[in-house]
Amino acid sequence: GTLGAVVSVDVGSQVSGKISALHADFNSPVKKGQVVAEIDPTVYEAALRQAEGELASGQANATLKRQNLERKKTLLPLKAASQSDLDQATAELAQAEATVIIKQAVLESATANLGYCKITAPVDGIVISRKVDQGQTVIAAMSTPVLFTIAQDIARMNISASVSEADIGQVRAGQSVDFTVDAFPDETFHGTVTQVRKAPPTTQNVVTYETIISVVN
Repeated sequence: GTLGAVVSVDVGSQVSGKISALHADFNSPVKKGQVVAEIDPTVYEAALRQAEGELASGQANATLKRQNLERKKTLLPLKAASQSDLDQATAELAQAEATVIIKQAVLESATANLGYCKITAPVDGIVISRKVDQGQTVIAAMSTPVLFTIAQDIARMNISASVSEADIGQVRAGQSVDFTVDAFPDETFHGTVTQVRKAPPTTQNVVTYETIISVVN
């Protein structure tokens, strides 16, 4: 079987751009929330400023429409404005306020995208794989590009062993397991069966069951 971390987390990017800085490498210990990479924020800073400007413009327009409505309400009893004028001013204010809500959402999206330029570790652990280099461009269009893989806890690890259907009837959770690894040929390690998965793959008419063995690293 294959020996690996119990939990491995792929760290990806939700935005596209050039990697401007890397703060982690192979075997780097990281803490949850620690910045491990940065994407050039120039485009996203510009989008944020544009969204702020559009929101300010929308708010100013809504203020103008609100003042216009108040004037119509004042003029209506004086016969200086018609009910139609009042209805139109009410509709224009509602439309302007709806535009403000839309612009606010655009601003929130731009703020979030700028925040995504700083890529953080989602868990405490150790970087076991780095898939990008500084200066490389990542494209987050159809799928999330993976930048790092972090092993959450390597104090305990799992073996994913394939057990044939002829032998699986003798395997159950809680059994002790002795195993060896090529790196230490003279040493025997110990583990415990924690799970026998009930979806057996078939390869060339051979049915095997994936059996998870928990071991101390």
